[in-house]
Amino acid sequence: MSGAVLALSRAEAKLLLRNKTVATSATLLPMLMGFFLAHSVPENAGAPVWSTTLSLQLLMVLGFTVYFTVTAALTSRREDLYLKRLRSGEPSESAILTGLLAPVVVLGIVQAVAVLVIAAVLGAPVVANPLLLAVAMLVGTALCVAAGAATSGRTSTAEQAQITTLPWFFVLIGGAMWMSMSAEVTPIMLAVPGGAFADLVRRSMSGEDALGALPALGALLAWTVLLTILSRAWFRWEPRT
Repeated sequence: MSGAVLALSRAEAKLLLRNKTVATSATLLPMLMGFFLAHSVPENAGAPVWSTTLSLQLLMVLGFTVYFTVTAALTSRREDLYLKRLRSGEPSESAILTGLLAPVVVLGIVQAVAVLVIAAVLGAPVVANPLLLAVAMLVGTALCVAAGAATSGRTSTAEQAQITTLPWFFVLIGGAMWMSMSAEVTPIMLAVPGGAFADLVRRSMSGEDALGALPALGALLAWTVLLTILSRAWFRWEPRT
């Protein structure tokens, strides 16, 4: 990682912590909701119950810490001309975006680990396939970063991000809830990002054949590619007029 990227990352981390709305949504809310969900699980609950709980916990992290923060941060930096000033300097566009988004990604990973530790302390069974769970989190993080960058292009102010991000939250949480309430996994469920992510978490908890996770993983990757294309088309370096 270059010095420019590290410098941008340090500066961005300070800016995020100074914004009370973003700092709260990126740190306090996911942890509180994660603790509440884990604490509400009955004693001696098995892997199916915990897989649903962990899916919702991790999607809270991806939704609040990663997706909402990326959307609000990029929108805010664009509207106060920070992106425009950075773009006129020496760092490349990729280095600028990497530096700005790295703190969000790191924070999301740290919170995901913290959520898993909390769940384990409160009685969650050991994850049977931790590699699959790690892959799900990595792809889910990339998905939400791309979604945040795309949404920022359709968001006029950082405050408006509280509204423009709602549809994607519904896709994430609604898909996971739909999956948890159904006795059978259908292709339509796997086509919804939240459902695909929940299926990967379920398989990582149960230790099922990893090859069976390919449809859900493929769906998440397809969504990531689509949102990356949309983010490149919609992303703005200067304020919206």
